Amino acid sequence: MAKGEKSYYVPKFGTITVEGLTDGVDMANSQTLTITGTTHTTNEAGAKVIVTKKLRNQFTTDVATAAGKVIGNAMGKKMDQDGLTLYSGIDSGLSNANTAFGLGYAAAAVTQLIGQAEPAPMPMAFVLHPYTLNTIVDAIATPVTSHMPGDYQKAVLENHFAGIIKMNGVPVFHDSNISIDSSDDAYGALYSKAAFIYVVGWEPDTWMVYDDSLRGWEIGIVADYAMVEEDGLYGRYLLFDCTSPTS
Repeated sequence: MAKGEKSYYVPKFGTITVEGLTDGVDMANSQTLTITGTTHTTNEAGAKVIVTKKLRNQFTTDVATAAGKVIGNAMGKKMDQDGLTLYSGIDSGLSNANTAFGLGYAAAAVTQLIGQAEPAPMPMAFVLHPYTLNTIVDAIATPVTSHMPGDYQKAVLENHFAGIIKMNGVPVFHDSNISIDSSDDAYGALYSKAAFIYVVGWEPDTWMVYDDSLRGWEIGIVADYAMVEEDGLYGRYLLFDCTSPTS
């Protein structure tokens, strides 16, 4: 958001129909271009740690750098989890609890997105928990039995997907910050980049100040942002088994 803005407005234009014309006959059918939109506001998130003089003296490395890394990683995890919670709110999806995710489900999800009345714009991505993705890795990377091209199997074995391998033309990512429910199921998703919006008041900002009475330093981080769904038709949630693999 620009300086002075309290919210972020995202317009979306409606659709119109193009019709056939007759030579010499004026177009009589006029259509109104409609605009709908969503307004989003941001919220602060932050963390603070205390580094005392005694603690600093006990460290063999730069304690401020170490603490900064801890709070930075914590902020990254918080922002990631805020985005991941949006998956379950996508308008529709594929759900088969206690069932392993498979290549057929992946193909169905992609086909739904590109075959609907308003196809989801590219780029798109799969994001799944590593446990959910493991069944796909097994199916693709097993020599002979899966009948996959050798180069493709080699790439999966070497990279475990990690955004390099594609399913049905869509990059695949794994994210262990996806939460697993009490039934060992978890929400992943296939979605277009246009499905969600990251609204920024300000990016993560850090500070370090010394407190005389505390005899230590406050090291903190704060960000002002929002992770929001913009168009639930541009994604499909994927709720499947997410049990830790044992073989």
